[in-house]
Amino acid sequence: MLHLSRPRRAATLLAASVTALALAAGQGPTASAAPAAPGPGNGVPQVSDLGPTSFAGPGPYAVGERTLKLPSGAKLEVWYPARKADVKGKPIGTYDLVDWLPSFLTVGLPPGTSVTYPSGGVRGVPVANKSFPLAVFSHGYAGFRTQSSFLTAAMASWGFVVAAPDHNSRSLTQVLLGPKGTTTDVQDLRATITMIGQKDRARKGWLAGHVDMAHIGAVGHSAGGRAVENLAVVDKRVDTFIGLAGASVGALDDTAPEVPDQPGLLMAATDDGIVSLAKMEQAYADMAAPKRIVLVGGAGHLVFSDLCEIGASEGGLLAVAAAVGITVPPQLIPLATDGCAAPALPPPDAWPAIDQVVIAQLRHVLGYDRSAAGLTGLTDAFPGILTDSRSEG
Repeated sequence: MLHLSRPRRAATLLAASVTALALAAGQGPTASAAPAAPGPGNGVPQVSDLGPTSFAGPGPYAVGERTLKLPSGAKLEVWYPARKADVKGKPIGTYDLVDWLPSFLTVGLPPGTSVTYPSGGVRGVPVANKSFPLAVFSHGYAGFRTQSSFLTAAMASWGFVVAAPDHNSRSLTQVLLGPKGTTTDVQDLRATITMIGQKDRARKGWLAGHVDMAHIGAVGHSAGGRAVENLAVVDKRVDTFIGLAGASVGALDDTAPEVPDQPGLLMAATDDGIVSLAKMEQAYADMAAPKRIVLVGGAGHLVFSDLCEIGASEGGLLAVAAAVGITVPPQLIPLATDGCAAPALPPPDAWPAIDQVVIAQLRHVLGYDRSAAGLTGLTDAFPGILTDSRSEG
């Protein structure tokens, strides 16, 4: 058995079609406004000495995790704040990359083959007894819902309910089968927000009364960066969006005319071989203010995901695939390796900085930190990791 472990821009047609679907469902976009002040029952922890490293380590909450299913059938991973007493002595969950392989690839695998990685939370524990803002996460092309557990679990530890759907129209499974063409990622994210809201409003249930649906952020990697920006155009429940190595123009295509008016942040890797720094800079230039861009120096495309670390002790994903007799299609090799080998910055070296930037942006825009101190002095706080940080508005 192989068992590995370690510790103004949405496309016009897309915006129109998604808006039409939303109106048909009675969920049409409304005029955007600044989020209301957080209520007295919110559980986001206060930070007395806010600065550029405040969120670089785990937050005060333990992390719980559950897997749900959207009405479409797509699986939805949810990380959430939990009490430390409720997770004591219980193991951190894992995910298995084999679960996303289509059946024609798994039928010939040796029995019991698994390629596992920590998913970041303890499964099934109760939510901490407070109300927490929602952040949705959108994975990259040929990715999967748990692909950035280093980040999604960190967000939960700092007081966020984080919900990440599998985008079955462009997940690893579907890409290996053959791309469908039209992606449903924006619809998946809207359905995620709606489902979490329903569970919050329910009279009973594990999530009932625990989500502050008036404070919502959206974070995405690569094609997911494009998805969350497009989401912000058509769904004004979203208060801010964060694109990691991706935005509407900067991800996989150059369709472009509409920009969301919510505050946005982009993070780019300077040595990204999939989404170039030039494209990310152009996407930033096209965004509406207030906006911010932060650069991770010397890193590749996968610095914003777990993927370089999965099977790292066995030589990485390609070596693992070869060991079990799976041939990775040539067009997917860059998506499985970009930024994983020297001289690229090792992704774990950058993860504390990425956690800091994402969490600080969400907390500031959503009103939990009135000061922007968590987003200032970043290049001095992370020398050689963050090489530039700029904002407008």
